[in-house]
Amino acid sequence: MSADKVANEGAVQKSEVYQDPKAKFQYEEKNGGWYLGKMPVAPEQGFKATEIQLLSFARPHMRGFHFAWASFFCAFVCWFAFAPLMFFVKQDLDLNLSQVFTTNILSVAGTVMCRFAIGPLCDKIGPKICQFSLLSWIVVFTLLGMSVNSYWSLCVVRFFLGFGGAAFVVTQYWTTSLFANEIVGTANATTAGWGNLGGGVTQMLMVAVYAFMNQTIGLGQEDSWRMSFLVPAFITGVVALGIITISDDSPRGDLTYLYREGVLARKTATQSARLGMLNLNSWLLGVQYACCFGVELHINNTAALYFATKESFNVGPLDAGVIASLFGWMNLFARSSGGIMSDLGNKFQGMRGRLIAQSVCLIGEGILLIVFSKQHKIASAIPALVCFSFFVQATEGTSFGIVPYIAPEGLGGVCAVVGAWGNIGAVCWGMMFKFGYLGKFDKGYEAMGYIIIASAALSVFMRIKGQSHLLGTLE
Repeated sequence: MSADKVANEGAVQKSEVYQDPKAKFQYEEKNGGWYLGKMPVAPEQGFKATEIQLLSFARPHMRGFHFAWASFFCAFVCWFAFAPLMFFVKQDLDLNLSQVFTTNILSVAGTVMCRFAIGPLCDKIGPKICQFSLLSWIVVFTLLGMSVNSYWSLCVVRFFLGFGGAAFVVTQYWTTSLFANEIVGTANATTAGWGNLGGGVTQMLMVAVYAFMNQTIGLGQEDSWRMSFLVPAFITGVVALGIITISDDSPRGDLTYLYREGVLARKTATQSARLGMLNLNSWLLGVQYACCFGVELHINNTAALYFATKESFNVGPLDAGVIASLFGWMNLFARSSGGIMSDLGNKFQGMRGRLIAQSVCLIGEGILLIVFSKQHKIASAIPALVCFSFFVQATEGTSFGIVPYIAPEGLGGVCAVVGAWGNIGAVCWGMMFKFGYLGKFDKGYEAMGYIIIASAALSVFMRIKGQSHLLGTLE
């Protein structure tokens, strides 16, 4: 090939990169690539970032990244703020164990329809407005948590607090919009994992705040757990204000502005919902997500109670909350590890590699949950919990390494279906325990393990347009 021909082809390729002057951010070509400041981007993917620069808070990519995980983290803390204090709430409201499980189920049931709705809304009005609205909602109901005085009022508050769990869908939509396909698995897994870390922090934070109110300030038991809700509500409110004032929806600015100025073609919530929700792969992956994130939600709701009530563990309620927090703390790196595994699988074998990573993690998760269920001493139960937790969260990471490929034009709808199934799973696990394993948590955990292992078989049936499947051929 002649040098003139190479130069001509390079000029054609360069001319294909068009930037609308109305876009909020303008990118520049330097050193053979495209950049915004120090962030390299892929112009052919809508100027999505090709690196994750964790120490940067620059707009729009890394600021969106950090607000995405921080917002879900806060939502998670408020969502499960009752769980580590339920030992005391149960006593003061005179609840029985069946009623506690009902409130647990309602706390995750409230998220299901909200997740289905919020995904398509992200395509219509943008993730930052959606996230601000959800966090504002959850702040109100976290403060109302201070005033519950009966079983029914607790049910209502926990149900509406569950709406905040839809923040996860927004988080995944946001990072998928900001980061290129080559690293989207890692980006999604990291923001979701650090957000899920709120589950572990909640166990420690609420116990610590309760202890401060009770032991340092000298409030009584009931006043202490009620006043504890002030802390997560305040922190969440601050993050919500930051999102709405100093962040951006996409690499080119806020979606509502871009639609209005004609920079991007307007998407409707109905169109997004149809594309995502009518794709069979969304539902197959959703069932698998019920077997990882649904499991995580169920463990967040039951672990502290399990450790506190199993006689052979000989653990008090405050220590049980701290031990249970170890499960959530694994999100610091475990979900990211799953995203990295998925991206590596994609690098070497395309979608088939991502599906293999998904299946292996599901099988490992199921096996380790069975192992955990059979522990009778706290010294062996803790390491079993930690190992099981790693695979739960790694599977969540591999799941959202697949999501962006299912229906790219209906990303919000796909996120909604898969995310909602996480909560549907939590409801199903909660119902299973309420009606079949009340007082027999260990047997319930063992049954869950076998179901999780079986769900790995669904990977065989996923057929994503333009991608290889588990048996290796292209669709």
